[in-house]
Amino acid sequence: MDILVTGTDTGVGKTVIAAALVLALRERRVRALGWKPVETGVGPDDEGDSDILAKASGVIEPRAKPLMRLAEPLAPAVAAERAGQALSVPELEQRVQDLRGAGYRVVIEGAGGLLAPLAWNYNALDLAERLGLGVVITARTGLGTLNHICLTAEALRARGVRLRGVVLNGRPDPAPLADRTNPEALYRLLPSVTVLSVPRHETNDSLVAAYASVPLVVALL
Repeated sequence: MDILVTGTDTGVGKTVIAAALVLALRERRVRALGWKPVETGVGPDDEGDSDILAKASGVIEPRAKPLMRLAEPLAPAVAAERAGQALSVPELEQRVQDLRGAGYRVVIEGAGGLLAPLAWNYNALDLAERLGLGVVITARTGLGTLNHICLTAEALRARGVRLRGVVLNGRPDPAPLADRTNPEALYRLLPSVTVLSVPRHETNDSLVAAYASVPLVVALL
């Protein structure tokens, strides 16, 4: 099953976890590929999330380039409209099918949260449901995250989309009380779901952080 990595918010480390999943699959000799269909807040000459995923994939695959790279750090539908563009949903879904047909196990990184609009009538939840993706939720570790995670999990459940696991990403050391108690709380709130707690990596290099996270994310495969 291909995987969608979504978040409870922006800036929760989806790229690191998606890249780690690609690396973990490749360690198992799976032909895996990371792809971020829509990327915002990145200029034409900047290294973006899609570039990190390409490095993790270890292959130059033209079909894994973003469908849209937009400069303004906004929800994709908003940024696209302001740039005079619009995401082609049929093209997005066909691209996934093409990558599958080429023999790749695809790890897709969403933009923002599960219901953030990729297009005005389409979001990551629609993508996961229509293409049969398993979902990994990446979330903050601290106070407030339980509500955000459970809301995301409930949206997936209501649409019959499989939740593969939850990653509490970026746990500080020493960890505050909420950060320490949230994993056990999630085991009780979502008893059938794999919950991982990933420490904060003292690096600005997302690929380095992804490599460091591989031993943990294998539990999601």
